[in-house]
Amino acid sequence: MPATPRDVLLAVSVLDLAGRPTGFDPLELLHDLTAHAVALVKVPAAGITVLRTDGKVACATASNERCRYLTDYQFEVDEGPCLDTARSQTPLRPTGLTPGSLGASRWPRFASRAVRAGISAIAAVPLRTADQTIGALNLMIAAPPMPTRHDVRLAQTLADAATVCFLHRQELRHRDTLIGQLQTALDSRVVIEQAKGVLSDRLRVGVDEAFTRLRAHARSRRKKLSALAAEVARGDVPEELTGPR
Repeated sequence: MPATPRDVLLAVSVLDLAGRPTGFDPLELLHDLTAHAVALVKVPAAGITVLRTDGKVACATASNERCRYLTDYQFEVDEGPCLDTARSQTPLRPTGLTPGSLGASRWPRFASRAVRAGISAIAAVPLRTADQTIGALNLMIAAPPMPTRHDVRLAQTLADAATVCFLHRQELRHRDTLIGQLQTALDSRVVIEQAKGVLSDRLRVGVDEAFTRLRAHARSRRKKLSALAAEVARGDVPEELTGPR
């Protein structure tokens, strides 16, 4: 059977996630994981939750602001599928959130908020190594068709490829070092949120567009996203970022 364009995209995505050079930016890897999941599984948004050094779950990144908002809300109310998947270390099949559904009874506050934001279902797969779960990749679904079991397996493959990157050096097999890498991603998220706010205000664009410009500029200059974000957050905004696209 000849390869399809989707087959090629999957192969390229796995290679991109697993083959980062030494010194890669952990947060950029996780964001790329959400981007590949959105493109391949055909969902409107995806997010990453990870275990912090204190053992609690936190949002590392999301493909857009709606997903980030809904993921953060779960931590506010200590309820939701992203938390459950990270804690249970097991995949969550596509689960409805509309009134009367399993998700609505299991996570009533989150489900109500998600439906109002246009999300009707959710699925998740763990970010895992051979002997531990370090977080979860969460897929937010707006409308039918639901992701199939093959789609969920595909999402797991992408998550596994990203985890391989974290384990690309032998010393990263130690749990504390691995969690430290993820903590770096969480710390970077704070700075990136600040940078998005600065650019959004300066350019009069939405925060999603501000992040797109920030990330594109970092890649075109072969610069770490977190380093560029720190500069922008301090008010040192490159002229190329403020000019017309």
